Amino acid sequence: MQLAGISHRPESEDTAVLADHQLQVRIQTARDDIAQVELLFADSYLWQEGTTDLQRMALAPGLATQSNQYWQATLTVPTNRVVYAFLLTDTAGRTIGYGEGGFFADDPTNWQTVANYFHMPYLHVSDAELPPAWVKDTVWYQIFPERFANGDAHNDPADVQPWGAGTVKRDSFYGGDLAGITEHLDDLAALGVNGLYLCPIFASPSNHKYDTIDHFEIDPHFGTKADFQALVEGAHDRGMRVMLDAVFNHFGEQSPQWQDVIKHGQQSRFADWFHIHGWPVGRDPQTHQLNYETFATGAAMPKVNTQNPAVQAYLIDVTKYWVEQFGIDAWRFDVADEVDHGFWRQLCGALRAVKPDIYLLGESWHSSQALVGNGQFNAVMNYPLTQPILALFNGKLSLSDYVGKTNLELMMYRQPNQQAMFNALDTHDTPRLLTTLHDDLTKFKSALALLMLLPGSPCVYYGTEVAMVGGADPDNRRCMNWHPDDQAQQVREFVTALIKFRRQQADFLAASTLTWSIEDQCLTLTRTDAEQTITGRFNLGTTAVAATTTPASLMAAGVVGGQLTAGGFELTLA
Repeated sequence: MQLAGISHRPESEDTAVLADHQLQVRIQTARDDIAQVELLFADSYLWQEGTTDLQRMALAPGLATQSNQYWQATLTVPTNRVVYAFLLTDTAGRTIGYGEGGFFADDPTNWQTVANYFHMPYLHVSDAELPPAWVKDTVWYQIFPERFANGDAHNDPADVQPWGAGTVKRDSFYGGDLAGITEHLDDLAALGVNGLYLCPIFASPSNHKYDTIDHFEIDPHFGTKADFQALVEGAHDRGMRVMLDAVFNHFGEQSPQWQDVIKHGQQSRFADWFHIHGWPVGRDPQTHQLNYETFATGAAMPKVNTQNPAVQAYLIDVTKYWVEQFGIDAWRFDVADEVDHGFWRQLCGALRAVKPDIYLLGESWHSSQALVGNGQFNAVMNYPLTQPILALFNGKLSLSDYVGKTNLELMMYRQPNQQAMFNALDTHDTPRLLTTLHDDLTKFKSALALLMLLPGSPCVYYGTEVAMVGGADPDNRRCMNWHPDDQAQQVREFVTALIKFRRQQADFLAASTLTWSIEDQCLTLTRTDAEQTITGRFNLGTTAVAATTTPASLMAAGVVGGQLTAGGFELTLA
């Protein structure tokens, strides 16, 4: 028995309070080592008093990573108090107990010793911080406002270019605005999305608006607060939620707070709002290094001191304002992993007090258990789950390694949070999907289908539905194509059908079990519950294979003459 492969931590991603009296427990073991895992559990007080017996239940084998097997069970805990320990049996029939004190021999005396058990002193549903139920039913659509649509030429910047003209540069302006988004809400409703994620819309000198000047004002080139109210109301009328993007790691250099620091130096009332290590602020004349902290290495984005109570109060007021005054449904927080956890707990608590079902999302490019739950976010942007899809379809990752890496990420968070993870294959920070997949439309469709089958809340980047291309920033921020050719229109019809499928099956996909199988060059993902089975089969090889004949296909790409071509997929329901 490989003891080093066995791990469980209470009150972590290994335990999830799903509802009152309901606890989900999982444990990891080494792959191909353990044949059976059982859980022995009871109310600690009643068991020690002798008024109740230990209960026993088997854990089901779940997902396997490259090195570990996960086991899982959901307990009903009548008193909301529970102690529990694991009985593990390996493939040779040897047994061992495992609890808070580590491993112990499988004998009656040890099983009667409470110190051998993990403790969950009381199951509080409020502590579970379950994500809003609506998130798992949502398909998001990300909009970079400056490039989506120009609905009001009167607010265009002075140096605006004709829509879509020329090569996109970092300082290009094309006149996209809030009125343009509102004008196209019916197009988005027809596409089927029911969540709008807007990149920052607040006052800023740039086209991307991640260098905020005033968090309480709409950028004048995007419109007015009345324009934003019309957009929110129009979205809500069509059943769409609205998520705004906040940048609280740093301010823009033109913000009044930073300008006051530049003007008044140490005497500025905002001197402690930033991380400043020398005066006057700027570059050291000897080393030429900045004497203040920034986002990345950008001098124009000074980093904010979120441990300052005045900063905390200001930023919390910002987020509450847009919820209370305009009724937005969610916030996405930029560079969330570089901001202190204490501030996030304060902010998230304040927002939940205002709107209990608000969705709070942090930007992170890596596995971020420390940001999810514990008074903080419902979810993070799930790049570690989605980026391997691109490597898989580009032949950079074997099928078995893809499955192992994906399962690892699926086990990083509690199941309710995993259902709320923000899953996207391209965003304003990455090359566009079709470009990443070397203009292969079949693989493009297959990758989107795989995304829609995975746990989480999927997102479509504006223009993906009409097969827009683009390399790294700023090329990935081209103007929306409002006049697609026949091929692009066919892609839109495919994406519309895929979103419709995802939304129709949202409850099933959130609750069903997930299994993988590999047969030669084909990867199969199966989602199953007591009522139905949905199967996605993906040809990751270089030659065609026989397509499935029964059950009938729901959707497919690359099926020709009874063959599933390289890069293609088929989706079936049984």
